[in-house]
Amino acid sequence: MDSSLCIEFRLDACLIHFIGLASHSEESTGEHEGRKMTENQTQYSASEAAILLLKEYRDKRDRFRVFDNFDHAMSAMQQSVELGLAGTAEPLKTIAQRLYKISVDGFFMVQVCEYKISYLSDALVQAIESQNPVSLANNARALIEHVAALIFVMEALEKLRASLVSQGSETKVNEALGKAELILQRSYYGKSPKASEKTETAPHIESECLAALEKFVPDIREVYGYLCEFVHPNFGSNLLVSTGHLGKGRLNPLPDFHKETIDQICRYCSLTMLFLREQAIPIGSLFINLKDLVDRLLSKGAKINSVFAKRTALPEGDGMSQATAFFFPKARTALEAIQLTSSYLDESGIELTGRREVGAIIEGYVYDIYPTSIGRLWFKVPAVV
Repeated sequence: MDSSLCIEFRLDACLIHFIGLASHSEESTGEHEGRKMTENQTQYSASEAAILLLKEYRDKRDRFRVFDNFDHAMSAMQQSVELGLAGTAEPLKTIAQRLYKISVDGFFMVQVCEYKISYLSDALVQAIESQNPVSLANNARALIEHVAALIFVMEALEKLRASLVSQGSETKVNEALGKAELILQRSYYGKSPKASEKTETAPHIESECLAALEKFVPDIREVYGYLCEFVHPNFGSNLLVSTGHLGKGRLNPLPDFHKETIDQICRYCSLTMLFLREQAIPIGSLFINLKDLVDRLLSKGAKINSVFAKRTALPEGDGMSQATAFFFPKARTALEAIQLTSSYLDESGIELTGRREVGAIIEGYVYDIYPTSIGRLWFKVPAVV
């Protein structure tokens, strides 16, 4: 078993403390290997599978209603960060403020995107059940666009996280923060280039959003182009409500006449929802990592030239028992200790053979037990608070 997989589940547990709610995809491992949307296997009919997955997504989004009053939901973390900022000197204070705001704004933007996707899911279910092919095609394309917009935001935040790793230059840190801030501003406030009095230009669907999604779904442009043909007022959409010949045939034919097209659109909806399911833990983990970087900036003794430096996975102890559990004394945060655990296992060539167990929680530390190829190993990490 890949050690990173078990660590992902641990990160998902951290998410409970970060936002007060478990990830909305326990089924997901967070792994995705660029599956094409033309690849599909299911025991259900195309429409049945789409309805099941769309409803699943909508139902899981209900768990996030706790964030509807966003200010209240984030108030406890806001107060904690403000307390840390009060004792932090420049330039770390300003950097921490900006990075925290990016984290919160990014999380807010994800909720905005996913609310719209949830409403589109409702519309798609209704379109399938009412056998409305025009609504189905329009909302399927909109689904692709909003998922692409979500991935565009996540790509920008991941680039920020990656650019901060081992970065000790204040100038380069500020440049990276500025790029992420601009993306978030454009994603929320952006308008069409044709709009009057526009302040920000919205991300371009094809050149920016689809480009981000294409890195995960190689044939997304082909899929998007297919759907566009049934959305525009041309032969494609005409075909949805006629039998394909000008001036003759039947208008509004029975659904079976367009079954192949309808099934294909439903399959694209299903694969889109499966993709979102797979992305749930990576999205949650990204925000955990960004918040952890804020915590490092606010930690005692932090310095700009070393605050983002990677620690070497050199633990104390031998891991054979609770008393001699592996421990990383140089870990600056609980999350860094968890990450060093993963690094140590990988670098030592030790394979996990099962799920992590909690052996004990004592005086602010969690004693984790990992079944491995060399036996059960104990790790002592700070509890997430």
